Amino acid sequence: MKGDQIIKQALTILTSRLTQPGAVITSPELAYDFLKLKLAELQYEVFGVMFLDNQHRVIEFDAMFRGTFDKATIHVREIAKKALLLNAAAVILSHNHPSQNSTPSQADIRITEEIKKSLNFFEVRVLDHVIIGGTNKYSFAENGLL
Repeated sequence: MKGDQIIKQALTILTSRLTQPGAVITSPELAYDFLKLKLAELQYEVFGVMFLDNQHRVIEFDAMFRGTFDKATIHVREIAKKALLLNAAAVILSHNHPSQNSTPSQADIRITEEIKKSLNFFEVRVLDHVIIGGTNKYSFAENGLL
């Protein structure tokens, strides 16, 4: 489909811009746009982490965990290990809801708190957790949950 081709091209351009040496997340909207393109159309849950340096430059985005249509198993240890390996100073957590509903579940809230507490021990800040539900997004930071 032509629409799929356009999305793929946009994602390629945005990924290229965000992963260039020195690319900086200058606004939440830039991160949201990237995450929407990466996650919105998936029919299964994916939990991804954007690893950032101390200037909020993107080190890497990793779709770390893949699940089913309604859940994914998250391993906090693996997120911490990767953050330390990349020498990340901050992260933006993200996942999609294939149901198109971007409202966080109690499990989403609990895992976010667990990740935040664990990474804090290593002085890695969680800047946001973004849930993508189709074209909608829910930001934990914007809604006071971080």
